[in-house]
Amino acid sequence: MLQNKAVDQHQRGAANGIAMTLQSSFKAIGPACGGALLSWSQKRLDAAFLPGDQMIFFILNVIEGIGILLTFKPFLTTNHY
Repeated sequence: MLQNKAVDQHQRGAANGIAMTLQSSFKAIGPACGGALLSWSQKRLDAAFLPGDQMIFFILNVIEGIGILLTFKPFLTTNHY
């Protein structure tokens, strides 16, 4: 529904193609990035600021917050008819 309201009728096919391409790309690189993040966080168990797994949750919360803000972006644009 968000995508249907975010783009015009004649652009929906291109928007859907771009969305599917990005989803597939992130599904491919996501596990590698997640594994690298987990490995890096386990090396910093004695850190003074956000040690170990706390760093993972901090980074994931930042990414989630950005995602939530971008979800509302189509509703913040003004449409002139």
